[in-house]
Amino acid sequence: RLQERRSLRAAAAASLRLRPPAAACGPPTNQFNAWHRKTHRKSAPAAEEPARSSMLSAAFYVCAAARLLSTATADPEAMIAAAGNVCPDGWSKITSVAACRAAMDLVGYNGEEYKGDEDESSWPSGCYFCDDVGGCQDGFWFNEDTKGAAKGKAQPVCGKGLEPLSDTTSILFMGDSDVDYWQTQGYDRSHNVAVGGYTCKDVFRETDAMLDAFGPGLEWVVLVCGENDIAYGTKPSKAFKRFKSIVDEVVATGARLLYMGTKPEPSTKSMWDEYREYDELIREYATSLADAGADPPLVMVDVYPAFETLGNPNSFYRRDKLHLSSEGYALWDQWATLALGDSSGCVRWLGGACDDEPSPEPSPEPSPEPSPEPSPEPSPEPSPEPSPEPSPEPSPEPSPEPSPEP
Repeated sequence: RLQERRSLRAAAAASLRLRPPAAACGPPTNQFNAWHRKTHRKSAPAAEEPARSSMLSAAFYVCAAARLLSTATADPEAMIAAAGNVCPDGWSKITSVAACRAAMDLVGYNGEEYKGDEDESSWPSGCYFCDDVGGCQDGFWFNEDTKGAAKGKAQPVCGKGLEPLSDTTSILFMGDSDVDYWQTQGYDRSHNVAVGGYTCKDVFRETDAMLDAFGPGLEWVVLVCGENDIAYGTKPSKAFKRFKSIVDEVVATGARLLYMGTKPEPSTKSMWDEYREYDELIREYATSLADAGADPPLVMVDVYPAFETLGNPNSFYRRDKLHLSSEGYALWDQWATLALGDSSGCVRWLGGACDDEPSPEPSPEPSPEPSPEPSPEPSPEPSPEPSPEPSPEPSPEPSPEPSPEP
């Protein structure tokens, strides 16, 4: 089942390499590559080199420029500059791995296109992009060398108003492909650093660094992870421990975490029981963290039962029946927006409405108390008392009194 999931993710990643709206004029897609760190040099072995056709046509640059113009007032911005080692006037080199990952999302690429970091003087400094460049695996790289140098067709990635990240971020999206493929640019003051294929273990490994980079003004982390852990054979209880470690780190900074629950994917029916078990552990933990009168640190959008209530149609998913379609993401947008904007202290959201476990308890308490007390007390008391008392008293008293008098 893991191999099947990998294949499905690979196909989805290939078709989503450059996401809409840039996808209409972007380069042809390439095969998903799961490496996120380079081994030695950036060239991939010939047997593993992703297949590709012609890349980055002139039409791509025209469309990318149009996209930037259409969001010229947006803050922050990012662009892929011309080959070399400099950014155009008004744009700046990107200075951190976290900012490089955020810039990738801004220019319309998925997180799985990030290939790793290095410290080499012969490549462009900061964040840069390789496409059919000799000695460089296609994708995005971060070079810690502060000077760097132009290298073939390698292109710097530049930012405007992007750094410091703490000044531009209130919401940070993290997790696996469900978040990576989610077009989250519409969420105000947000960045998306999710990576397709990530497990909770992968997310935890970089959580501390991301919180440092995007804090201290961070208010929310939106997280999806766990399905890939289970697909790799990890038991739900262990996947939950990894998830809990992420939550604890996020909450320790003062930020809150919104978890989008697992989904009943038609292609992974063999894992549905484990998905439900995993979500139940998170549901219980979220409730345990909630403190009356305070904003709950962990909030859950319970996707699985909500999708089931709606019939879980195939239209919620892409053709692979694994990843969400635009229809599925539209529901996520509705539910996440409600949860992020809530001030009522709701812990669990179900189908666009608050559905906390504790909320049904107070309502049954007042209703049973008044109804059973008045009805049993008056009915048994009057009926036994009057019937035995008057019948024995009048019958013996009048009969003995008149007989002795005469």
